[in-house]
Amino acid sequence: LSARRHLPYPLRRKGSDGRGRAAMKGTCLHEEEDLDQQGEEGQEQEEGQARARGNTYTRARAPSLGSNDSDRSMDDASTTSHEATTSHSQHPQAKLGLSVHWLLWCGIGAAATANTYGIQPVPSLLIGAAFFFTWAVVGVTPAQLLKAGADALVELYFREYIASGAKSVPEGAVIFVCGPHSNQFLDPMVVSKGTDRDIRYIIAAKSLRRKDVGWLFKHSNPVPVERAQDLARKGTGRIRIEDKTVTGEGTKFLKEIPLPRGGKQQEGGKYVIRLTGLPTKSPVMPVKKVISDTELLLLHPPQEDYQGADPASYKIFPPIDHEAMFNAVFDHLGGGGALGIFPEGGSHDQTRLLPLKAGVCIMALGTMKKYPGCDVKLVPVGLNYFSQHKFNSRVLVQFGQPITIERRLRDKFSAGGEEKQRSAVSELLEEVEEELRKVTVTAPDWKTLKIFWALRDLYVPSKRLIEMSMVDKVLLAQALASDYDRVKDDPEVKRIMDRVKRYSRKLDALGLKDKGNLQSAVLVMSNSTIRLLCLLVVRCLYIFCLHVTLTPVYLILAPVYVVATVYSRAKTRQAVAASTVKIKGKDVMGTYKVIIALPLVFVGHIVLSGLIWIRSGEVSGVGYFFFAPLIQYVVYKMIPEDIALIRSTYSLAVNVLFQKDQTEIWKERRSLKEDVRELVDRLGWGYDHASIQEMKMLRKTETFDSGHFYRSVRSMMDSFAIEEVEKDLFFKHD
Repeated sequence: LSARRHLPYPLRRKGSDGRGRAAMKGTCLHEEEDLDQQGEEGQEQEEGQARARGNTYTRARAPSLGSNDSDRSMDDASTTSHEATTSHSQHPQAKLGLSVHWLLWCGIGAAATANTYGIQPVPSLLIGAAFFFTWAVVGVTPAQLLKAGADALVELYFREYIASGAKSVPEGAVIFVCGPHSNQFLDPMVVSKGTDRDIRYIIAAKSLRRKDVGWLFKHSNPVPVERAQDLARKGTGRIRIEDKTVTGEGTKFLKEIPLPRGGKQQEGGKYVIRLTGLPTKSPVMPVKKVISDTELLLLHPPQEDYQGADPASYKIFPPIDHEAMFNAVFDHLGGGGALGIFPEGGSHDQTRLLPLKAGVCIMALGTMKKYPGCDVKLVPVGLNYFSQHKFNSRVLVQFGQPITIERRLRDKFSAGGEEKQRSAVSELLEEVEEELRKVTVTAPDWKTLKIFWALRDLYVPSKRLIEMSMVDKVLLAQALASDYDRVKDDPEVKRIMDRVKRYSRKLDALGLKDKGNLQSAVLVMSNSTIRLLCLLVVRCLYIFCLHVTLTPVYLILAPVYVVATVYSRAKTRQAVAASTVKIKGKDVMGTYKVIIALPLVFVGHIVLSGLIWIRSGEVSGVGYFFFAPLIQYVVYKMIPEDIALIRSTYSLAVNVLFQKDQTEIWKERRSLKEDVRELVDRLGWGYDHASIQEMKMLRKTETFDSGHFYRSVRSMMDSFAIEEVEKDLFFKHD
């Protein structure tokens, strides 16, 4: 303890994410003996400096534990410390502490004082604003501003954000394994908002070179990684492949594929080529040797489908050296930092996880090899979006249980040898993928995913369906999706899924949703026709008055929405054309909406405030500038509720005016619900998840959900008042 107290500051190691000094905790960087040795070396340096100044300095040693002379040793240390105080210049002097946050208070005071002296309001506000901007420049770091801005952006973009399981995130070295990567640049913001850890993300170096947001990403202290596809370039001429030999027409292999002397590949990196313009995606083909400008040899022959065909265009992918990137990751994790990575590689809008890259496992095992005392944890993070490409959508972030890497895998990787390391990485990657699937909802395609949602709604008790939260919805869908591979070959499963698909199509043809139709059925079966017609009239009047009142705000927001939508769709088409994994490009649409919408809102607000000032005077202009953003934000957040109210009113109108046709749909739902529950219970579909077990128990305890549909509705109305249902319909329809 005494040795550490005298340890010079430059030798005290600090965790890279600011969460504690790893050397003091003894976690990752060094063993205790190394620290003591560094402390002794630092004391010797201080002694030499003290002698040179002519000061008396006696070295204080830490008493050994259990020594009888421990008290005397501590007294000696105290005496030594007193003797070393002969010169006041050797100790820091007390200084006046003045926080930069006083600038905010002074800004308010300056604005108020200027106004009392007769200065006009606007110059007074500018004086206060000068203090505020000074505080922002001096007292707030770019990282803090970026974090606050990212959190505000998440709250602005999503109408509902929920983070589940964040308490399970451990301290120390952690890698957040996030997926699916379905919302491009918004994904890291969504993950970071759900945890207190300061996460440093792996980011494509190409993103840092972007002119629009690249400068902003650099302030988030990312770890850039170059990708071969980002540096790929189109090769000159056209090529044809025969076995391992590639012959070119008008090619320049010697110039475009520079190899070292002898024409052989360098160790650790290979040039690869890929055919382009073909109906199917060509595999990458490593180059072994360049013979001339028109001939080269491949390391392995490609599939027969790509041999002997007509000359085709091609791309050249240069070798990438990731050593610097991995060393940066090792040092960051070795200091107890947190790292975020999306192991699928790039963003996509598919309903399943793409194959995970092995880099995340190499980072974890490599860190523990370089720093044996460091215990890296892998935390799976599932991103579950509801219409991620739309403003005011919803998202659930699920933090799974930390993955502890087994000792045998650590030893196997540390032992060296390509085969052993490859085996350790492969085993760990399988475990990571399995745990990541537990916190995500995946399906072979969009149609199957929608069927999972419908099966979920049919399986749960009706009252629970009306009240079900977003977390419950995701957990139930995960239970059905995760166990689908086990039961998908059962003939009864295919038959039920076809029936569910036909039922969903009927609702879609009428413009209805299953949950909303159920809510409307409750009202229809428990009220007279006169009362229902009166309710419809009241709702229509309310909707009309509401939208008349909010029309001015809608007119202000409409241009931003239209421009953002058009711009994002254009960028989406470009992204889909340049990608082999995107379907409709929904993963980039939200990002581009934000990129164009925020500047438009800011510039438009300034311009409109100036026009109002010119036309209506100073008071109106200043009032609009400060209070209009709040009103616009409230109206913007109300839009989903307005749309839900319109949908619920439409659903109620269909059920009232076409009650006979709706009765057939209700009967079909009752029959389908009973068959779905019987099938799920018989196969144990999703029984590994507690959410399915919970729903099964609720069905036994809630009597309104069993028996004939009409009796079910009446029992439901007895279990909760009609006023509560109307309130749910009026404000919380989904």
